[in-house]
Amino acid sequence: MSKLLSVPSRQEILAACSQVPNAEFGKLDRADIVQTKLNVLLAALEDEATEKQAIRILHDLADDLAKQSSALSHPSEIDGELEQQQLVLKSVGLPSLPDPIRLLLTPAVFSPELWGRTFAEGLLKSKEQFQGKRIVEVGTGSGWISLLLLFVTNVKEVLGLDLNPVAVTMAKLNTWLNGTTADGNYVLSMAGEPIVKVFQAEVSDLLSMPLASGQHFDHVIGCIPQVLHPNPVKGEMNFGTGDSENQEALSEKDLYDLSNYCFEQGILEDRFGLPLIARALEQAQLCLNPGGRVTLVLGGRPGRQAIESMFDRRGYESKLVWMRRIQQADDTDLASLVDLEAEHGIRFHFFMSRDSELSVSAATAVKLLAAGRQVFHDLLVYQADTRFEPEVFAFVRNLNHMKLESLRKELDFSRLGHEKISFLSRLSRSLLDVKTIPYPHERGDLSIRAIIARYLNGFCYYPITASELFIAPSRSELVDMILRMVASSGERILLSSSVASVYERVALDNGLDLTVGNDDLSELNELDDLVAPKVVLISPRQLLNPSPINFKAICQQARLHPDRWYLIDDSESFLISSQLGSNMTLRFAGQEPLPENLILLYGLIKNTISRDLELSFLINAPAAWMEGLEIGSELSYSRIAYPTQLLYEWLFDDLMTFPFPDQVLERKLNANLHGDSAHSEGSHSGGPNNTVTPLIAQLAKDPCFAAKPIDVETPGLIRLDYGEFESPVPDILVKGLLKGFLDEETTILPQIVSERVSAYMKWTRKVVIPGKRVVLAQGVFPLFGAMIKALSKRLGRPCLVAVPDGSYGPLYPMLSYYGARLVEVKTAPERAFLISPKDIAALPEKPDLLWLTQPNNPSGIFLDPERLRTIVENCHKQGIYVFSDEIFFLLSDHRLGKWTPASLSAGSFASGPSGSHIFMVDGIAKSFAAGGMRCGFMVTPDEDWAQEIAAHVEPPPAAILRAWDALYSAFLEKAPHQMMDVSQAFSEVETYLTNQRKTLSNRREELLALLKSKGLDDGYDTPYRGGLFLLAKLDSEQERLANQYKLLTNPAAWGRTPDMVRMCFCIDEAAFRETIERLSKFVNEA
Repeated sequence: MSKLLSVPSRQEILAACSQVPNAEFGKLDRADIVQTKLNVLLAALEDEATEKQAIRILHDLADDLAKQSSALSHPSEIDGELEQQQLVLKSVGLPSLPDPIRLLLTPAVFSPELWGRTFAEGLLKSKEQFQGKRIVEVGTGSGWISLLLLFVTNVKEVLGLDLNPVAVTMAKLNTWLNGTTADGNYVLSMAGEPIVKVFQAEVSDLLSMPLASGQHFDHVIGCIPQVLHPNPVKGEMNFGTGDSENQEALSEKDLYDLSNYCFEQGILEDRFGLPLIARALEQAQLCLNPGGRVTLVLGGRPGRQAIESMFDRRGYESKLVWMRRIQQADDTDLASLVDLEAEHGIRFHFFMSRDSELSVSAATAVKLLAAGRQVFHDLLVYQADTRFEPEVFAFVRNLNHMKLESLRKELDFSRLGHEKISFLSRLSRSLLDVKTIPYPHERGDLSIRAIIARYLNGFCYYPITASELFIAPSRSELVDMILRMVASSGERILLSSSVASVYERVALDNGLDLTVGNDDLSELNELDDLVAPKVVLISPRQLLNPSPINFKAICQQARLHPDRWYLIDDSESFLISSQLGSNMTLRFAGQEPLPENLILLYGLIKNTISRDLELSFLINAPAAWMEGLEIGSELSYSRIAYPTQLLYEWLFDDLMTFPFPDQVLERKLNANLHGDSAHSEGSHSGGPNNTVTPLIAQLAKDPCFAAKPIDVETPGLIRLDYGEFESPVPDILVKGLLKGFLDEETTILPQIVSERVSAYMKWTRKVVIPGKRVVLAQGVFPLFGAMIKALSKRLGRPCLVAVPDGSYGPLYPMLSYYGARLVEVKTAPERAFLISPKDIAALPEKPDLLWLTQPNNPSGIFLDPERLRTIVENCHKQGIYVFSDEIFFLLSDHRLGKWTPASLSAGSFASGPSGSHIFMVDGIAKSFAAGGMRCGFMVTPDEDWAQEIAAHVEPPPAAILRAWDALYSAFLEKAPHQMMDVSQAFSEVETYLTNQRKTLSNRREELLALLKSKGLDDGYDTPYRGGLFLLAKLDSEQERLANQYKLLTNPAAWGRTPDMVRMCFCIDEAAFRETIERLSKFVNEA
């Protein structure tokens, strides 16, 4: 009963409207009172107990207001301003409506006028598009457009949104007014549903409310402000944030301005007054159903080119469906448009008459208005559908889920083709599922090998299995590994001219005697007979249009010289395609036995998404090569980048979306089973001499390649022998990687990243290094090899490198792999294998280079600042170069400070007197858990050194350089071109590293405490610890730990650490907790 008594009568509401206002416009006591009473009336309408009574009051109120209105004006007139009455009734009649739509309006809400009429005409031009659809209207105002659609189309339901809470109240009241009869019956929509049930109105900043609640729609319509607010500071303080509580205290004029003005959003469209519309277009793609559409009415003042470009940039195909020229309203302040014209050199479009063919600028329009002249502009109704909808929707929604919405400001879908958008949707999905960028396997992960094998078998009819494939990053890196495996220094190699630019440097780096021929097969065969090379690496022009005759000629030449290797580069002809005539050389290869010494080489160099993302593989490679290739891959870290692997998995998967039997492969397997395979000549166990070079044979015996005591695929095995950081990467790196595939290519990108490295060095090492002293590479291992090559070339002999015992296992064979002579520096276990100046002095021969790691790998202990300084200065005095591997540098114990002290870095000496003998490497693989990005850099003593080392490596691909740029831009003192918030980026990076360091420090402390309880720790007391690993006195138990407790570690021989194994603790939290449990059980049972 109390609710019934609380419903205001129409007389109370009308009386509130008649109160005397305050003098200041917009601050009306009666406005607050009227709005309060209307809100109470609305609450009564929405309560079943008071609904009938409230409906009667609402209709009586409308009738009374209609009588007042008829005495003041013509109710059918929908042009012109409302008089400043607190509540009025307007009637909007259309020929298709039996009765006009009646609207309650206040001065805070737009009255239906020519904008609305034009919008309605555009929408109703194709009524059938709304059949059974769910619609959301942005900027619903009084709600009359939504009501109109419910009356004259078969729309299913409508949600009306408005930033103005008063407008939402009025839209709801108007729904009840038009959706009921005076006696309380519901009025049905054209689709046969009660209007009060199928039209809802809510307060929302554009589409933020339905996005927050996960709603989806078939059609987004709207009329959105596109003139910048004349007082943006005041305006944004009041309602620029969409704060509904703040809006409740606004004046009617402020609320009215919500429908009239917008605010800058930090995007290109700001300059055209289109930022809110651009945001709405972006948000629409997050909540549209498949096949969803957008229809908007826009003022044509920016010009059609600017408007259509806005749609294009967001991935829409737009179409102008209706237009009308109207008089410019005199309640809109055009000063902001004049300012935009002056600031950006653009021009808005106004007209001096309804029939003018040519436009005038906003500046001229303001002068015309000041002189009392009428000014006109066009109204345009655009309909838009998303181009490449499934892929675009997936991509932008993945960004939204990753909270990377800010990247939308930089997206320009108009420059992206279908393939690139498809890849971005897949890449973003992968990063959303697991925000990690891991190292692929040395041979390429099984996923990429399996799908390439399926493609070769199913589309090229070449029988091969995933186990027979080795995937390398690029042709040149793959050939470098092959040449080190099969050719010794001084032996000859024949290249054809078309591939000389790819392989000439590789051949010379390996000390081979080079002959370059042309590209004609017959003449190349003549040169082969004449020169008698160990390796023939050619790409005959005949492969561009291959024939069985030419392919048989290649095979015959290989058979004539079984003591030579024939590498046929068919990369230019390879296509990821299902076309009948594609990849004919491969098809010929599948039809006849191939000589054992004939290998087809394929570099995937023709993708249109990112041309410098390459991978390569071999066909008919001897099984004996696999071990050598894996050794080379491990020592050179020639692994494909994770984004490259994803790209090619998608490209092949796009063709392999339907299942079919691998019939060719089945025939091969059956033939092999019965011993009658006609595909291979002989056993294919090795080719010429059936051997690899003595160097590879010797390196294969190194302890780091020794068989493990347990199969690494054993269920439940925890790998503590793998020092890669298994952790999510920072958001700024994900954003940068995605942006890398979006930005236009530029040749200066390596230079830009080198300057970012300089900023990074200044912050982390407190040293100023010119960008020209920096060398970029695909990881740090290629830099190791490049530096050894450059140093040996300067010396005119193999360089002598001093490596302390207790160093990273693969380092020892790696130095030999690149031709260095190695001297091991004896170090003491009681000093945690840390090197001292006395250890260097005790060497029988002065080395050319001393190799350090900070922190040491495998011990995880830093040389303290004083010892490091002494070593660096002594080496400088003796003319010994110092090479410092600092890839784990930032991951020091968090108790050392917010950042690892610069005094622990050899790089901190790079700008002083000792800098002439300092080489230092670092990258993003460890500190930022981005090993799969393959990004490393070297700081060299001077620019000449940098140029000589850079000649032996390739920088990362452009997309990956962009990601690196984004990450290291956080270390800049100011943003380049004001395009990013440096302080925010730095804060993100600092927080990320702080959290990672704390996690690793806590794990290290927990492991050391457990080991120390049984005397199994390294026994060294120091605060200077870091990295992802430590040493434990468990070598005698290494096999039992692996087989009985499923904990695999690196044995003592791996890092030359007698009695001690390396234990890596950079695993996921669940695995670490299980490790502690198993290790506790072990030490307590021991």
